[in-house]
Amino acid sequence: MTNRVLSALTIRIAGLYLFTKIFDHFGSYFLSIYGALIMAQFDKLLTEPIDKLYFTGAFMTIANITVSLFLFIKAEWIAEKLIKSEEEIKTELTPKSLTKVILLTVGVTWLAQLIYLIPEFIDYCFKFISVMNGNEDLELPDFAFPKYILKTILTLIIIFRIEKISNWILKKM
Repeated sequence: MTNRVLSALTIRIAGLYLFTKIFDHFGSYFLSIYGALIMAQFDKLLTEPIDKLYFTGAFMTIANITVSLFLFIKAEWIAEKLIKSEEEIKTELTPKSLTKVILLTVGVTWLAQLIYLIPEFIDYCFKFISVMNGNEDLELPDFAFPKYILKTILTLIIIFRIEKISNWILKKM
């Protein structure tokens, strides 16, 4: 097995992980829209929010499916762009290779999760800017903004500094 094959496998796993995230919100999203639409007395009051909710959720679902299929289908191409050298992976399991595999898997999985949360991040940013500009009527959505930013920074550090991190971990052992 080579580095590219292992990277392609990890990217495919991230694509599958991202695809399965659809089912986390699929039932509650469509059930809430259906439940709101069948309430005849609130139909006129909820028309605009339901349209916005439906568009945002549908867009998120389509974007999620597109990105996950891209990751799954184009895994070899992405791995070729990420891994420049075609090196054979040794059959022996060393602490350094195991550390790199774990770090790469965590980094790519976190990256898939961050891609999945981009629409919520953008929605939070728009509402935060609107609140800061004086619109006190808006409520900020329940989104862990600092956690998202921290996880993004850590993911990029893990992916791009995997060699230094694995060396540092091995020194501490």
